[in-house]
Amino acid sequence: MANQTLPQSLHIASGDLWAGAEVQLYTLVKALKQKLNVPVSVILLNHGVLENKLQQAGINVTVIDESKINSGKILRNLYTAIKSLQPDVIHTHRVKENILGGIAARACGIPSLRTLHGASEHHHPWWNFPKRSIQLLDWSCGRYLQCRVVAVSDDLASMLLSEYPENKLRVIENGIDIDEIDNHRIYREYAYQEKKTFRIGIAGRLVPVKRVDLFIESARYMMDHHPDMDVSYHIFGDGPMRDELESHSKSLGTDSIIQFEGHCHDIYKYIQSVDIMLLTSDHEGLPMILLEAMALGTPVIAHAAGGIPRLLDHGQCGILVNDHSASGYAEATYSLLQSPGERASITRKSRDRVMDHYSATRNAENYLSVYSECLLK
Repeated sequence: MANQTLPQSLHIASGDLWAGAEVQLYTLVKALKQKLNVPVSVILLNHGVLENKLQQAGINVTVIDESKINSGKILRNLYTAIKSLQPDVIHTHRVKENILGGIAARACGIPSLRTLHGASEHHHPWWNFPKRSIQLLDWSCGRYLQCRVVAVSDDLASMLLSEYPENKLRVIENGIDIDEIDNHRIYREYAYQEKKTFRIGIAGRLVPVKRVDLFIESARYMMDHHPDMDVSYHIFGDGPMRDELESHSKSLGTDSIIQFEGHCHDIYKYIQSVDIMLLTSDHEGLPMILLEAMALGTPVIAHAAGGIPRLLDHGQCGILVNDHSASGYAEATYSLLQSPGERASITRKSRDRVMDHYSATRNAENYLSVYSECLLK
């Protein structure tokens, strides 16, 4: 073993996006290396933002470009890279990487595990044989080739009990780098004073599960039912649904108060530019955007789904919405905007909660424990 007390891990991920799962992977490996002094390396299947950020953090990164070779060649290259790097444990993220990484790890005689960052967004019908086959192969690798399956919330772990034995499942909640957050934090004493225009934001990939359509429709509801409230709405992020969502906004007549900001490189700056951050997803694991908003002092309103109720301490550190509708989010927004004292209280409590329970160091230490479990099997 490379290190008797601190297992050397190799992470295999796509790297094609810069979204919640990628942010968590970056945060984890940086904490392992910089805070715990643990050897760590990463193999990505795409060049991009994640690769650049990892390199800037001093992480050893190898890219096996999936756009240039087929899965068989990727598998052979993974095998060669693993033999060269000689990690103690291999940690995979997302479906393709779970399959190829799990097979390559077993071929090299190295234990592996996976993290599921959220529930599956794709439920393919039985007659879609190619997609169903991939799902079956992914499950088989997790069930028979990998030693642990990590869920980011208790809720997600409960969902996985129908697929994996309980002794294979572990829950490790996401964490954030408080020091990095503080380097970007703007101390805004004016945030809770009376303002003419309130800014409402949502951030994430523009994909169906995020339900940005509800965010847009909540703006329409606000215009109709609370016309005295001067608000603007800001959508941070990009994705395949952007054109459809822009058309939806125009058809509802909300394009005058909704701004599509596109992909934002400095998301911390934009989180702090709004008075409230909304999360309207159908389901989530444990969203990084909420952790970041809580640490940066932006109050959050979110669907009471997945790991969110626990993260928000069941409503003590943010507003939980059970009425998953445009009116539900709009009324929650209106109520919080009318209560500057409550916004200030939420800000204080939520930052304390993140610092106490969701640090990157704590997250990395929990993963080290699971790595050690894998080495004992």
